[in-house]
Amino acid sequence: MSEERAMSEGSDEIADLRATVEEIRATKYPTLDQSLVNDILRVHQQYAEDRAEARKQTELLINRWAAAQPASEGR
Repeated sequence: MSEERAMSEGSDEIADLRATVEEIRATKYPTLDQSLVNDILRVHQQYAEDRAEARKQTELLINRWAAAQPASEGR
């Protein structure tokens, strides 16, 4: 298989994964921030070969996102 074809198939798989995750998010978790989910997917793609770094970067993303959220009453 050529490198170009392999890259194309990889891109298609990632696009399919993103579409599936977005469908689930929109259906079951509509209040979950879409950009946060996209950022998490991007990090896991970027660090696919380094699971520990992917986990670390994901935690950083979530912590930054949570810190930026307005405080709700009753907190």
